[in-house]
Formats: sequence, structure tokens, C-alpha cells
Amino acid sequence: MRWSALAAVALAGLAGLATLAMALEPSVAIRAAGGGAPTEAASGPAYVLHTLPDWVGFGGITLGRHVFLKASQQTPYGLGHELVHLRQQADHPVWFWVSYLALPGWRLRWEAEAYAVHARARCAIDGDHGLAAYLSGPAYLWAGSREQAAAEIRAFL
Repeated sequence: MRWSALAAVALAGLAGLATLAMALEPSVAIRAAGGGAPTEAASGPAYVLHTLPDWVGFGGITLGRHVFLKASQQTPYGLGHELVHLRQQADHPVWFWVSYLALPGWRLRWEAEAYAVHARARCAIDGDHGLAAYLSGPAYLWAGSREQAAAEIRAFL
């Protein structure tokens, strides 16, 4: 019952963010997923980038084609991470959220694929300050062990 209550609260928060997304002016024009100049002929899903205020307790989230990132996270790697989630949500619109919120193993898998963007940029996977330590900690509700997180990230390299 605890997970269903957490999922209900999370879904309500996501619905609030989605409503906010529709009301906000985007900080960047709709762009192709590759991050190039806005164009109607671009391949890949389009996204709208919104800037999150610094007081928000997380660095970014993607809801459909709306990408929310703090200014400090609006780097090629931060945006690349969120664009992985954009594609995941486009490919699995219902399953992504059900599995992300209710199934820790799937949350680990979804995030590991996105963190592979950082690993390809030579961010450390192992160690106390590595990607696996962050992914296996409280930020992702202890979705798996550090070893599982490292293995999942490496599976996408």
C-alpha cells in the first residue's frame, strides 16, 4: 500500500508539472531532439525546454515533450540525459510512468540508459561520487545496489 500511495502522490505532482508546462513560456524554441536549430524538417521528436527555478529539489524532469532543467543542468549532457527520457516516454507513454514509479528495477533501467550519456562523456561510473553511487541512492529511492546501477549503466555503453 505504501508504493501505491507514493505513486498517487507522484502522479499528482506530475500532473501539476504538466499543467504548469502548458502555462509557461518556453525558455527555448521547440527544437529537434538533437539540439540543433529549430526546424520543421528535423528528425526525431521535438522538445520544449523550460528553466526550473533553483529552489526546486531536483535538477530536471521530462514530461512528454517538455523538458524542465535548472539553468545549471542545461549542458549537453544534462539535456542529453533528459532527451533519453523524452524518447523513452514517446516509445512507452504509459509503461514508462507506471514502471518508473512502481517498480524500482525499471526505474534503475530507465535512469541507467539516461546516465550512459554522462558515462560516454567520461563521468566516473564507480566510486563514492560516481554515477552508480548517485543512481543507487536516495535521489532515486534506492532503486538498486551500487553494483546493479554500475552494471545497468555499462549495458548501455
